Amino acid sequence: MRERSRATRHHGFEKPPTRRGKSRGRWHDLGAILGELNELLFERRFEGRICWGREGNRRRRSRRTIRLGSYSFEERLIRIHPALDQAFVPKYFVEWVVYHEMLHQKVPTPTKNGRRLCHTREFRSLEACFPHHATAKAWEDANLQRLLTF
Repeated sequence: MRERSRATRHHGFEKPPTRRGKSRGRWHDLGAILGELNELLFERRFEGRICWGREGNRRRRSRRTIRLGSYSFEERLIRIHPALDQAFVPKYFVEWVVYHEMLHQKVPTPTKNGRRLCHTREFRSLEACFPHHATAKAWEDANLQRLLTF
């Protein structure tokens, strides 16, 4: 049997390759974004890895929430939701989500009653220092519904 071309495989004949564990997506290269942010905004002090999260099953109906990124303290690993690897998602928005997750390593995380308090006042203050913070928040507000249908 002859091998199908990459273009053919992505039109429903075969499952597209998974992005789990990989940093390079179809539209956005998370490794490059992490490197740029680490150089420009973290003085090369961020120590960790980044990858796209798993795609899972696409839902037929819209979800009500979406976790755009997560940071594992134990693994020093940032996972970004694959819904952000689409042509309509601007790079500055992906950068903002990655920056947010990188802050989890930088900002001390106090524990209260056995729970980590991740988004402290200090954290939110540093988050607001991201160069495209207001633009990214506005884009999220305008496009959240579209991301929820991924």
